Parts: sequence; structure tokens; C-alpha cells
Amino acid sequence: MFSDIWRQMQGVHGVYLEWGTALEWNVIFTFVLCVVILVCIGLSLLLYRGRQTEGNALWLHLLGLCVFPLFLLPFGNFTIFEYSKQERFCASCHASMDPYVADMTAPQGQSLAATHYQDRFAPGEECYTCHANYGVHGTFSAKLLGLNDAWRELTRTYTVPIKMRLPFPNSLCLKCHNGARKFMKEDSHTDPGGVVAKDLLTDKTMCTDCHVPGHMIPGHPRGAMKAG
Repeated sequence: MFSDIWRQMQGVHGVYLEWGTALEWNVIFTFVLCVVILVCIGLSLLLYRGRQTEGNALWLHLLGLCVFPLFLLPFGNFTIFEYSKQERFCASCHASMDPYVADMTAPQGQSLAATHYQDRFAPGEECYTCHANYGVHGTFSAKLLGLNDAWRELTRTYTVPIKMRLPFPNSLCLKCHNGARKFMKEDSHTDPGGVVAKDLLTDKTMCTDCHVPGHMIPGHPRGAMKAG
């Protein structure tokens, strides 16, 4: 994980990013807390072998098995939740996800994913930002589906090319583009009165009907990226 963070600090095309995000600090705190817990347990075994009920041993037990784990729980959970949003986490499923990550990060890529990546739309969280719905419900749903995807990767029961469970809804695009000045200037995006077109809101007209696909994978038909 630390090597991944170091590589991510290089940003896009060698442009370095400032270190110190909440995720990076939480990784450090989580690691330090784990080390401290192990040290408390180790000291208890080495210094108080056969005398585990003595006063000082009980203090080590309290710190190592109760106090520090209580601090570890929120830090560890936050680290896992935030790390699973990262593009590098999605890219860790090499066989199934490599073509999609390569398409997104290609300097000359023409897909929507590549365009958003090159524009630094959501640095480090491009996959999650576009594929997870808005709010707590969207985050919870994404995590549940992610557990299923992780299981398929572990058991090698996925199919290639990957197919989305459902068509990519316009709402995932509109959660960011709705109201944006450039988006609202396009006549095809709005109805009379300057509101977002009803056909877009109801998915009657899909964003990808006019725009290039989200991913452009060589040898994969466009339909492979739709629901199957």
C-alpha cells in the first residue's frame, strides 16, 4: 500500500501531488496503532510470562486489547473505505480491470473515462466517482457490489469482457454535470426554461447516445460495456 501511495504522489505525467490527504494520514495512524498493539502484547508475553494477572501486566492488557483497538477501529475502517475508492484499488484486479484502467490513464485516450482522468475531474477516485451513486445510499450500494466483485476476482468466476449489471444511468453523469455552465449551454441538454431535458432525466436519451463510450477497449465491441 505504501508503494502505491508513493507512485500516486507522482500524479499525472510526472506532476507531483502534495502528500498529506486524510487517507494517507489514516494509513500511517492505522499502521502505528497496529505496531503499538503488537508491542503491548509482546511485552506482556516477554516480561510477564506466567504472571499475567500482575498489575503492570493488566495495564498492558488493557492498553493492547481494549484501549488501542478502540482507536484502531475508526481509523482502520476509514482507511479501508477510502482506499477502496481509489483508482489504484480498482486496478489491483489485474486480469479483469487492467484494460479499463489502461484505457482511462492513456495519455492519448479518447474515451469518456480518459477525458475525465486527463481533466483531473476526481484525482485518484475517477472509477468510484463515476460508478457510485450519490449520497450514503450510493456509497453503501457500491461497497456491497464491490464485495461481490472482489469475490469474483478471488474465485476467478468473472467473465471477460466485463459487462455492467445494468445500463449506465444518466443520473451518474448528471450528479456532477447538472447545472454546470458548459453543460447547460448546450441546447440538446435543456428543455424550454433552461432546465435539464426530461429525456435525459428519464434516460430516454442516454448520454452515450451522443458521446463516445465510457471506455474504448481494443477488440471489445461497444455493447460489451452495456448490461448483459
